[in-house]
Amino acid sequence: MHEPYYTKTLQDIQHFSRAVIGRPLYPYQLQAARAVIKSVRLHRGHEFLIVMSRQSGKNETISQLLVYLLNIYSRAGGSIVYAAIGDNIGRGLRRLEEHLDNPWNKGRWKREARPTRRTLGKASVVFLSSHPQAHARGQTAHHLLVVDELQDQDPAHLQAVFQPMRAAYNATAVYLGTVRTTHDALWRKKEQLERQQARDAVRRVYMAGPGDVCPQNEQYGRFLAAQIAQHGRDHPLIASEYYLQPIDDAAGLFPPRRLALLHGSHIRRIGPHFRRIGPHFRRPGPHPIPHPTSNNTAFRTPNSAFDKSEIRNPKFYLATLDVAGIDEGPSGALDPSLKTPARDYTVCTIFAVDDDPNSDAGPIYRALDIFVDHGTPHFQTGDPASPSLAQQLLAYLRHWGITHLIGDAGGVGEGLLDWLAHHLGPSVVTPFKFTPRSKAQLGVNFLALVETNRFKYWRQEHEYDDAWYFYRQAAACAYDLPPGRPLETHMSWSVPPTVNIATPAGLEPLHDDRLISAALIAHADTLIKEGKIKIGRAQSSITAPYDPLNDLPPW
Repeated sequence: MHEPYYTKTLQDIQHFSRAVIGRPLYPYQLQAARAVIKSVRLHRGHEFLIVMSRQSGKNETISQLLVYLLNIYSRAGGSIVYAAIGDNIGRGLRRLEEHLDNPWNKGRWKREARPTRRTLGKASVVFLSSHPQAHARGQTAHHLLVVDELQDQDPAHLQAVFQPMRAAYNATAVYLGTVRTTHDALWRKKEQLERQQARDAVRRVYMAGPGDVCPQNEQYGRFLAAQIAQHGRDHPLIASEYYLQPIDDAAGLFPPRRLALLHGSHIRRIGPHFRRIGPHFRRPGPHPIPHPTSNNTAFRTPNSAFDKSEIRNPKFYLATLDVAGIDEGPSGALDPSLKTPARDYTVCTIFAVDDDPNSDAGPIYRALDIFVDHGTPHFQTGDPASPSLAQQLLAYLRHWGITHLIGDAGGVGEGLLDWLAHHLGPSVVTPFKFTPRSKAQLGVNFLALVETNRFKYWRQEHEYDDAWYFYRQAAACAYDLPPGRPLETHMSWSVPPTVNIATPAGLEPLHDDRLISAALIAHADTLIKEGKIKIGRAQSSITAPYDPLNDLPPW
């Protein structure tokens, strides 16, 4: 290789990226890379935070930067330390090796172990685990310290173990990560570096959002538009991972803006078919006998005329079921004889499924009615006049003619779901097992329905009706996200058990049973998208008979 060409190519990472790596960096990537290189070459020891929209090239930037620095220091020598946790170490290794297999360096770099390193000439990148229980002391960062996924890191461990590695040569530090909350290590580092920026006017925080990425990459812009259509612009995943906005858990899972999206303009329905009798719509034929459960409002007649403007005679109804435990005492929401009055209720919610011709996100789900029970034995009552909970639910679901039921199959719910599947048909019932991970994913999917305006609950008509309870539960729902953990696997959400609400019977626990039952519709939406629940409509028509003799030419 000619020395002048080699020197000219290494003068700027833009030339190196294009000529050697073969993957030119975008302007927003070059800005961050050049700032880091300048600090490294001049031994300034600055710290930098680099955050970019998801899949917009943050790790590509760092990988090319590392190869560039290895070429710069291949003769002088020295180490770069790359600190990460778990799978991020392997991903960082694979990216570096991929970029080292370039026309200049292929066959010249080496793999070394103890500790894991990739070496070019006398320079190397050392990969260390930054997990608090890992043994990573004793290494030196001559040129650069890279900390990947800062939001996952323990700040105290970084300060005690990794920061001293920079001391001997005043090495530069680069922190990478994904925006999560305002409480994790990434956001605190951002605030610290921004204060330093304000003092010396040296830019240390490089955050590239859609406004930087989309003008450079039209394909990315189209992908992001599809993600927004699916989840909504203000969904926590979109806001944090693409628009770099931290998730604010102080306002709860349903702050006022999101709470308003839950409200539909329709009123409660009592069944799938109606005819007008006086001021009300009623189901044709005899009305079912009210359930013995005093708080059960499943067959309550609406107090006002049904608003047909929002529901266009749907042919498909889905049900979601959140199952509470069994109480040995008599049932009833306000029954003081209940042994566990603070326990959740069994709640079954009926949804109408409507296609939205103006949206590619999916169907619209409108909650129409609710079945509520508190403590009725699931299978035996001891009183022939008092049907069991299973019998009541079966009658209720048949009354609505549901297409599918999504039910809580955890604990006591498993037997109830099996019984309903036996009577309704196994293909009609899908069990949902609540685990920390499955509930986190359910919450994320439910937020997507809300943010894309595809979930609507009936409007509240008076205080203390079922809609009133639902909206109170949503407003009180809190959530927690461990620092640095993904929303879709680690978000925990519920109404705190300490929340009480004033009712006509006095102060009572609020619960989150109506909210959980409603949220299960998000799992139904997933099954519909996967083709596991069919909601398509079919049409038939009669055409005039065809006589082939009519097509014969005249004699």
